[in-house]
Amino acid sequence: MAESAPTLDDLALQTCDDADTLHEVMRAYTALEKLVDTAALRDSEVLATNRTELSALLRLLNEALMARVSAVNSAAAALREALLLLQAQAAPSPT
Repeated sequence: MAESAPTLDDLALQTCDDADTLHEVMRAYTALEKLVDTAALRDSEVLATNRTELSALLRLLNEALMARVSAVNSAAAALREALLLLQAQAAPSPT
């Protein structure tokens, strides 16, 4: 059975969901930035994490961010195609 094409509402909703996920990843980056900020060493003299752990965290964050950016791009492209198709269908045909 063929899957039906997503509606404009579905595409817009997916784009909003993907943007929300990107915000979550950015919050993770902000938390990481605060963790490794040298100015924060005044508050806590010992960082429990090491470079290997931070590298693994960054790798996971980068993979998540790249996946979400790709999803947003795909949803936006599908939305654009749907809008172009809608425009083409609404345009008067030359007779």
